[in-house]
Amino acid sequence: MAATKPRITVSIKRTADGSSLTGELNSLSLGFGIFQVWLFMAIYNSSKMFNASELVPGFPFMPPELSIYVLVSFLVVGAICLLLIGATNQLLLRFYVSKRALFAATLLCCIGTAMQYGGSAPGMGEMMAILSGSVMGIGSSLLFAIWGTTFARFQFATIVLNTAISYVVGIFISVACANWVPAPISGLVTVLLPLLSMPILMKMIPRPYYQRHEEPIFHPLTQNRVSSSQFLARFGFPVLVVGVTLGALRSVCIGEVLPSGSLAVQLVFGISCICSLVIYIIAISLTKRDLFWDTLFRMVMPITMAGIASIAILTGSLDVLASFFISMGYVCLEIMLWVFFAGIAQQFRISPVFLFGVGRGLLELGSVVGSIMVNQIGIDGNPELKLAQAALVLAVILSIGYAFLPRYREIRSIVSNTQAHEHAEAPVHMWGAVAETIPGGESSQAATRIASALSSTGTLGAHGGTSPLNQPVPADAKADVPGAEDQETEEEKGSFRRRCDELSEQYLLSAREKEVLLILAKGHNANFIQEQLCVSKSTAKTHINHIYKKMDIHTQQELLKMVEDRPRLSKRKAKAAAAAAAKKEQESAPQRPKGRGIKADIFAE
Repeated sequence: MAATKPRITVSIKRTADGSSLTGELNSLSLGFGIFQVWLFMAIYNSSKMFNASELVPGFPFMPPELSIYVLVSFLVVGAICLLLIGATNQLLLRFYVSKRALFAATLLCCIGTAMQYGGSAPGMGEMMAILSGSVMGIGSSLLFAIWGTTFARFQFATIVLNTAISYVVGIFISVACANWVPAPISGLVTVLLPLLSMPILMKMIPRPYYQRHEEPIFHPLTQNRVSSSQFLARFGFPVLVVGVTLGALRSVCIGEVLPSGSLAVQLVFGISCICSLVIYIIAISLTKRDLFWDTLFRMVMPITMAGIASIAILTGSLDVLASFFISMGYVCLEIMLWVFFAGIAQQFRISPVFLFGVGRGLLELGSVVGSIMVNQIGIDGNPELKLAQAALVLAVILSIGYAFLPRYREIRSIVSNTQAHEHAEAPVHMWGAVAETIPGGESSQAATRIASALSSTGTLGAHGGTSPLNQPVPADAKADVPGAEDQETEEEKGSFRRRCDELSEQYLLSAREKEVLLILAKGHNANFIQEQLCVSKSTAKTHINHIYKKMDIHTQQELLKMVEDRPRLSKRKAKAAAAAAAKKEQESAPQRPKGRGIKADIFAE
């Protein structure tokens, strides 16, 4: 009997049809939380993590004054790399969705973190600090894109729950380590943190679309420049503006609140992190309709505004209270922006690589401006006037950013127009990628005919799903595919469970949704799912609704037909057929130069 892993599911609200909006707490929170610990310890609090050691006096260390070089170089280089990742989303797609990117990013983060010890080298301190921040910026930019893609696989409530827990736990642990773990233990642990999160992330990355031979489900923006520029203007400008506020709040927390050394302030900071998590759970539970990011923004904005206003009294007698609101405002805004990016990708199936590349890149650029602004605004060196002036400017900036922040309906309108334009064109199916797997990287007309034949049979629909297999395979395509006349044999049809597993993998269903799909495909209803999985009826209905939404269907009969009409041609035989057809084509045609073959214009992980 196979062992089952325990799951924690939080039912947050009930909808009109009796289902509940649920968030599933999974390993996302643990892995992403470890990543947040690394960010806070290696980048934002490096002066304490890599300080001189009293335990081992001769151990290398980084002078505290060099931490600013690490931070600035990390933000600038990371922002540039993220923007490049967003721009090259389609050109380097295969690398971004592969485990090679995860290995490379983790290695760069570990190496860049360890390079901070080079700051003690005579005459090379500044250069090593800049180089360390740059290397970590490159590695973290890749990890941001990979983590964003992983989050976009899950439902919005699951994204919110795991994001809030990961940020809160990550910041809480990093602050505790900064104050209680001595050097050099703190620095050595920081170097190893990326390696701890890599196994968790690796297990959550599905096999790339080109290995599944499926049409991806994450769509890029249309190549139409008007739609792309419209989306970037509505998405990019407010993110850049809000990033200024985020950078300023972060700078105040790290530069003013945490270094105070007061135990009361440290405890208040930890309590504010816990309160931020509670605020998000309450905000979701109070939602009376479908949950979107703009709904959460309206509920979180007053908390962030209170944090900005508290900057003005940070140096007064109410410094502990000010520290509480500043910390809570910063944590709430940090969580909200990650939820914002992942929510757009999940709800509209827009490429997470593009969204997190452009979004996080602009956010980091804005953070640099915000950090500089906090340190520069002031008159005659008066600290109280300086902080009050900074609070006023930040409040205005955040108001502008929130006013221009795109709402759900606006994004839906832009994406709907984009998808209408895309569906009017001939779709590019991932079976065309078979041509790219031929040795030598050369495509052939025969492999293209195979892809066309498979597409014409309804093997792949417009969204990577199945459609009725009621169209005959063209005769010329059958001639190119060895054994095409035997496509309906039981061996190629495969087992019932394999077809359900392939559908679950294609549409990136969660582990629980995969179990529900298997039961639904056998013809059972929500009552049976409730008894079989030991969940409430509302939770069972919620999982069913999530499956239908991801698969773009509305009834159980449509699901049964998708399982029944699952492509009969196995991957092994498809590749063998393509290779045989390509070999036959190459024997009768002159050698052609190597190329990229058929280039997909649709993204998925």
